[in-house]
Amino acid sequence: MAVIIKEKKVFENKEYEVSVYRTKPGKFLTDNEREKADKFDDFLSKKIKSIENELTENKLIDLKGKKGKVLKLWYEVGKRLSFIMDTTLIDPEERVFVFRAIYDHANKINPGPLSKRVLRDPETSHFSYCYQLSNFSWDFVSKAGDWTSWSEFFDRKVTKNDKRIIKWLASKANKDKIGSRQNWLRPLTKEIHGEFIKIDTSFLTEDELYSKLDRIFLDLKKYENE
Repeated sequence: MAVIIKEKKVFENKEYEVSVYRTKPGKFLTDNEREKADKFDDFLSKKIKSIENELTENKLIDLKGKKGKVLKLWYEVGKRLSFIMDTTLIDPEERVFVFRAIYDHANKINPGPLSKRVLRDPETSHFSYCYQLSNFSWDFVSKAGDWTSWSEFFDRKVTKNDKRIIKWLASKANKDKIGSRQNWLRPLTKEIHGEFIKIDTSFLTEDELYSKLDRIFLDLKKYENE
């Protein structure tokens, strides 16, 4: 299934916004695929509007732009984006385009103007990070750090290049008790970045990678109250 996104095109020195059907490279776009895309676009529009209405009613939308508090809003947005994993709605190959399409329908939860990176790589965009964040428990998320800290973790080159690092952190959330420690994610992210910035982690087995990450995590005490 293709996904409709809005793009700006220039014709005869005038800029226009047009709807474009996006699908994985090499996939032929049939009339049936276009019809499915049209129906999904209508669904997405209604879904995002429903999410915004719900967040407005429960006052979470009021947290937008409030430093130190907005984390809860973006976490709850991510929870409500779980439908993107429904393969009866979206083919996994086209999922990345959905993160981009959300911007076209978002109003109250829109984080701001489209950046060049969103246009180039929607999988590393705001709504993708919201969804990834929501896969952790709120207790774990809120203790680890603020929205900036989490965005930095997802945004680091080593994290983007090897999704096993996110999987590893999820295992910590499920198995390790962090206790009362607060705001440890940002310094931990820096340590991970420093450890792997010159290493292609794809050559490491999962056991090797996790062993190195566990060693960094064991030194977590020094991050307390930073």
